[in-house]
Amino acid sequence: MGAGAIGSLFGGLLAEGGNDVTLIARESHARAIKQNGLIIEGISSKHVVKVKTVTTPSHVKEAFDLILLTVKAYDTSQAVIEAEALIGDNSVLLCLQNGLGVEEIASEIVGGDRVLRGVTTNGALLEEPGLVIHTGKGQTTIGELNKKITERAQKIGEAFSKASLPTRVTNNIEGTVWTKILINAGINPFGALTGMKNGELLMIPELKELMAKTVIEGTDVAKKFDVKLEGDPVSLMIKTAKMTAQNKNSMLQDIEKGKRTEIDFMNGAISNLGKRKGISTPLNSLLTHLVKGLEVNRLKVKPN
Repeated sequence: MGAGAIGSLFGGLLAEGGNDVTLIARESHARAIKQNGLIIEGISSKHVVKVKTVTTPSHVKEAFDLILLTVKAYDTSQAVIEAEALIGDNSVLLCLQNGLGVEEIASEIVGGDRVLRGVTTNGALLEEPGLVIHTGKGQTTIGELNKKITERAQKIGEAFSKASLPTRVTNNIEGTVWTKILINAGINPFGALTGMKNGELLMIPELKELMAKTVIEGTDVAKKFDVKLEGDPVSLMIKTAKMTAQNKNSMLQDIEKGKRTEIDFMNGAISNLGKRKGISTPLNSLLTHLVKGLEVNRLKVKPN
């Protein structure tokens, strides 16, 4: 559901692995796939012919074992409402998205017992309709919201791993999500505001220091919510920026494409959660307002 870059990568590889997959995608992307199949280049090189593609769930007349939600965080509510038509008695909805709180939004609509959460470090780029570039091979982590290791989660992990998408199941998906969000919170808004690649940000000492302080603010908030983080987020943020030195992060790509960013579900969410615990997050608040101002001024996005 939301077959952009990541959704198409996962859907395509799962289809190649012998699974019955339907991609719900934008019209131009769906049309190209119907005509020529889904082409995956880069780290993975596949021409996926056997994959169904539609533009809306209303065009599908069956329930699915797994609905993989890969829409932007701000589209979660609408996407889950539309996806209800695909949910059967034993269906599972996996939120494989960036952002804090998307699983809570989904749970309010379909019930928390149906929802799993996941994150991935795989990188993908939708080069053009019908063509996805697998830019970075990484690990996917999924888990139940109740922190239990269940048979259904293990089956999903096995299916992903079999499809060349290495996946682990954790009983601490909250910590995994927070750790990734803190890494992104320290990189993405700085790239979006400066137009710089990830590695270029680290070359300016003052920016590198601000990036670290931004992550530390978020870490303090996470600790107040008793989140068990996976490693030191500042070190991981710097390591990630070095490993992806030539990349334009996703928030910068959104700005350049004239799209709304996910800042409200990243630094904005950290700031809002900090207020609930009485923790000051001046850098995360400032970055949120600056990126939203950039959206309004350059992209003519209406303030929300």
